[in-house]
Amino acid sequence: MAAPTLFTNPFKTLYYFSIVLSIYLRDAIKYLSKYWYVIAFLILIIVGPRYFDGGHRDLVIFADEIAYFSLYWLVLGIMSSIGLGTGLHTFVLYLGPHIAKVTIQSYECNSVPNFVPNKYNTEYTECPENALGVTIWDIFRQVYLETVLFGIGTAIGELPPYFVARAAALANKRLEELEEVQEAKKEHTFMARMKVLIYEKLQKNAFLTVLLCASIPNPLFDLAGITCGHFLIPFSTFFGATVTGKAFIKMHLQMPMTIFVFSKEHVESLLSLIKSFVPVVHKFLNDALEKQKAQLHNPSLFKEGTKPLVAQLWDYFIFFMIGFFLISIVNSLVAQYVADEEQKSKPSDDKKRRDQSPPKKQETKEKNKNKNKKKDQ
Repeated sequence: MAAPTLFTNPFKTLYYFSIVLSIYLRDAIKYLSKYWYVIAFLILIIVGPRYFDGGHRDLVIFADEIAYFSLYWLVLGIMSSIGLGTGLHTFVLYLGPHIAKVTIQSYECNSVPNFVPNKYNTEYTECPENALGVTIWDIFRQVYLETVLFGIGTAIGELPPYFVARAAALANKRLEELEEVQEAKKEHTFMARMKVLIYEKLQKNAFLTVLLCASIPNPLFDLAGITCGHFLIPFSTFFGATVTGKAFIKMHLQMPMTIFVFSKEHVESLLSLIKSFVPVVHKFLNDALEKQKAQLHNPSLFKEGTKPLVAQLWDYFIFFMIGFFLISIVNSLVAQYVADEEQKSKPSDDKKRRDQSPPKKQETKEKNKNKNKKKDQ
């Protein structure tokens, strides 16, 4: 039976999805109930100070801003690993443009800009009055925290394949992805060879192999997670190598490269190149850049101005991508639920067939007995 989707049968899909949610909710409550004292303590620490007035109120607000800031970049990192369901990485959508924007602003101000009211809750940016010059190291420090958080988020986003493969291994089930690796041994393409190489190296030195796979853009990293889960590689080994590779090696390569590419000299060279080939695009980009520079020197332009049309269209695009991603999650969860239910119903069907077949088995047994008697005679 084909699983319904939100496009083919929305009501049935939502019904199945509500069942899946209730199952997950029940399992979550059952798991969290084991650690109720830890949860109660955290709630007391987080919620308690909000009900009392005093000098700590400003500290609570500041802590909230840091928490929201950290959660924002962690979630974007997780979404980058799963690609919003389309393979589209949010480094290109958010972190990359954020680093580029801070770089351009810093070179325009000849100093790292002031974030008002602070870095964790920025309403607008402005150039400081006393500019003492800027270096790549200054920009590096300014965007360091969000870059590391983003990298940790990408590492968290790589955990589902590991846990799925681990659960399958404990249940003595074989995954299709690993069967594809066995078939890839017969092929001679580059991707097939890479699959086999990663599969074999993970069994010999899991930490180093995962670290190398996580440190570079690697479309086969899901295979690393699946293989580690299948061979029951310890979680600390897999996650530790993934965090080290993605947050502290890969991100530290991408960050200085982005800063270097969007430095003042390179941006001017890029604009002049665009002007030579596509003058219309050059005019649009140059106007946007000049407006951004004017806002840095006169923040009132930012506060009083309306959001540009391009920014509004970009927001609509991101909203569409997130919506598509949520729809794909619902459809995949329902498809998995339907497949599991069909798998459960197979044993009962087999039992019915066995119940209907005894007369035939009895006849064959009697025939065999008669044959044996004749041989004895």
